[in-house]
Amino acid sequence: MDLGEAAMAEHEYERGFWPWGAGTAAAAAPAAPPLPFSTDSYPGGGGRLVMVIRGELDHDTAPALQRALQEALERSRSGLRLDLQAVPFLDCSGLNVLLRLRRDAQTHGKTVELGPRSPAVTRLLTLSGTASLFPCTQ
Repeated sequence: MDLGEAAMAEHEYERGFWPWGAGTAAAAAPAAPPLPFSTDSYPGGGGRLVMVIRGELDHDTAPALQRALQEALERSRSGLRLDLQAVPFLDCSGLNVLLRLRRDAQTHGKTVELGPRSPAVTRLLTLSGTASLFPCTQ
Protein backbone atom coordinates (compact mmCIF):
# COMPACT_ATOMS: atom_id res chain seq x y z
CA MET A 1 0.00 0.00 0.00
CA ASP A 2 1.54 3.35 -0.98
CA LEU A 3 0.97 6.64 0.86
CA GLY A 4 -1.94 7.61 -1.38
CA GLU A 5 -3.76 4.36 -0.66
CA ALA A 6 -3.03 4.70 3.05
CA ALA A 7 -4.44 8.24 3.08
CA MET A 8 -7.57 7.09 1.22
CA ALA A 9 -8.04 4.17 3.63
CA GLU A 10 -7.73 6.51 6.60
CA HIS A 11 -10.21 8.93 5.01
CA GLU A 12 -12.69 6.12 4.39
CA TYR A 13 -12.30 4.90 7.96
CA GLU A 14 -12.85 8.38 9.40
CA ARG A 15 -15.89 8.96 7.20
CA GLY A 16 -17.40 5.62 8.14
CA PHE A 17 -17.33 3.94 4.74
CA TRP A 18 -16.07 0.75 6.34
CA PRO A 19 -18.50 -1.24 8.49
CA TRP A 20 -16.22 -1.00 11.52
CA GLY A 21 -15.32 2.65 10.90
CA ALA A 22 -16.11 5.74 12.86
CA GLY A 23 -19.37 6.34 10.98
CA THR A 24 -21.59 4.63 13.52
CA ALA A 25 -24.41 6.61 15.07
CA ALA A 26 -22.60 6.72 18.43
CA ALA A 27 -19.42 8.09 16.89
CA ALA A 28 -21.32 10.64 14.81
CA ALA A 29 -23.30 11.97 17.79
CA PRO A 30 -21.80 15.00 19.50
CA ALA A 31 -20.27 14.35 22.89
CA ALA A 32 -22.47 15.24 25.83
CA PRO A 33 -21.31 18.37 27.63
CA PRO A 34 -19.62 17.69 30.96
CA LEU A 35 -21.68 18.06 34.08
CA PRO A 36 -21.26 21.46 35.72
CA PHE A 37 -18.44 21.50 38.25
CA SER A 38 -18.86 23.39 41.52
CA THR A 39 -17.52 23.59 45.04
CA ASP A 40 -18.90 24.94 48.28
CA SER A 41 -17.13 25.18 51.60
CA TYR A 42 -18.05 25.68 55.22
CA PRO A 43 -16.19 25.49 58.54
CA GLY A 44 -15.85 22.03 60.02
CA GLY A 45 -14.62 20.93 63.40
CA GLY A 46 -11.04 21.26 64.58
CA GLY A 47 -10.02 24.04 62.21
CA ARG A 48 -10.88 21.90 59.22
CA LEU A 49 -12.66 23.32 56.19
CA VAL A 50 -15.30 21.09 54.57
CA MET A 51 -15.34 21.21 50.76
CA VAL A 52 -18.44 19.90 48.98
CA ILE A 53 -17.54 19.02 45.39
CA ARG A 54 -20.14 18.40 42.67
CA GLY A 55 -19.69 17.30 39.07
CA GLU A 56 -17.20 15.31 37.06
CA LEU A 57 -13.55 15.43 38.08
CA ASP A 58 -11.58 14.81 34.92
CA HIS A 59 -9.03 16.32 32.56
CA ASP A 60 -11.31 19.27 31.78
CA THR A 61 -12.15 20.18 35.37
CA ALA A 62 -8.82 19.30 37.06
CA PRO A 63 -7.27 22.80 36.79
CA ALA A 64 -10.31 24.48 38.37
CA LEU A 65 -10.47 21.79 41.05
CA GLN A 66 -6.76 22.25 41.81
CA ARG A 67 -7.20 26.02 42.25
CA ALA A 68 -10.30 25.66 44.44
CA LEU A 69 -8.72 23.05 46.70
CA GLN A 70 -5.41 24.93 47.04
CA GLU A 71 -7.25 28.12 48.02
CA ALA A 72 -9.32 26.20 50.56
CA LEU A 73 -6.23 24.50 51.99
CA GLU A 74 -4.58 27.89 52.46
CA ARG A 75 -7.68 29.20 54.29
CA SER A 76 -7.94 26.20 56.62
CA ARG A 77 -6.10 25.91 59.95
CA SER A 78 -5.68 22.13 60.04
CA GLY A 79 -6.75 20.82 56.63
CA LEU A 80 -9.70 19.80 54.50
CA ARG A 81 -12.52 17.30 54.62
CA LEU A 82 -13.81 16.52 51.13
CA ASP A 83 -17.43 15.59 50.48
CA LEU A 84 -17.35 13.75 47.13
CA GLN A 85 -20.79 12.11 47.16
CA ALA A 86 -21.99 14.26 44.23
CA VAL A 87 -19.06 13.27 41.98
CA PRO A 88 -20.40 10.86 39.34
CA PHE A 89 -17.05 10.49 37.54
CA LEU A 90 -13.41 10.64 38.65
CA ASP A 91 -10.51 9.92 36.30
CA CYS A 92 -6.74 9.91 36.84
CA SER A 93 -6.55 13.69 36.35
CA GLY A 94 -8.94 14.23 39.25
CA LEU A 95 -7.12 11.62 41.33
CA ASN A 96 -3.80 13.37 40.69
CA VAL A 97 -5.31 16.61 41.98
CA LEU A 98 -6.31 14.83 45.20
CA LEU A 99 -2.86 13.28 45.57
CA ARG A 100 -1.13 16.65 45.00
CA LEU A 101 -3.47 18.23 47.54
CA ARG A 102 -2.54 15.56 50.08
CA ARG A 103 1.18 16.16 49.50
CA ASP A 104 0.79 19.94 49.81
CA ALA A 105 -1.28 19.55 52.98
CA GLN A 106 1.38 17.35 54.57
CA THR A 107 4.08 19.86 53.63
CA HIS A 108 2.17 22.48 55.65
CA GLY A 109 1.35 20.22 58.60
CA LYS A 110 -2.27 19.75 57.51
CA THR A 111 -4.37 16.74 56.49
CA VAL A 112 -6.95 15.84 53.86
CA GLU A 113 -9.84 13.60 54.89
CA LEU A 114 -12.46 12.07 52.66
CA GLY A 115 -16.03 12.27 53.85
CA PRO A 116 -18.99 10.91 51.90
CA ARG A 117 -18.05 9.77 48.41
CA SER A 118 -19.76 8.35 45.38
CA PRO A 119 -19.29 4.80 44.11
CA ALA A 120 -17.18 6.20 41.23
CA VAL A 121 -14.76 7.83 43.67
CA THR A 122 -14.58 4.75 45.88
CA ARG A 123 -13.94 2.54 42.87
CA LEU A 124 -11.01 4.57 41.51
CA LEU A 125 -9.41 4.96 44.94
CA THR A 126 -9.69 1.20 45.48
CA LEU A 127 -8.44 0.21 42.01
CA SER A 128 -5.52 2.62 42.18
CA GLY A 129 -4.49 1.50 45.68
CA THR A 130 -4.73 5.06 46.98
CA ALA A 131 -7.73 4.71 49.32
CA SER A 132 -5.46 4.11 52.32
CA LEU A 133 -3.71 7.46 51.76
CA PHE A 134 -6.79 9.42 52.80
CA PRO A 135 -8.35 9.09 56.26
CA CYS A 136 -12.08 8.51 55.80
CA THR A 137 -14.85 10.05 57.87
CA GLN A 138 -18.59 9.89 57.38
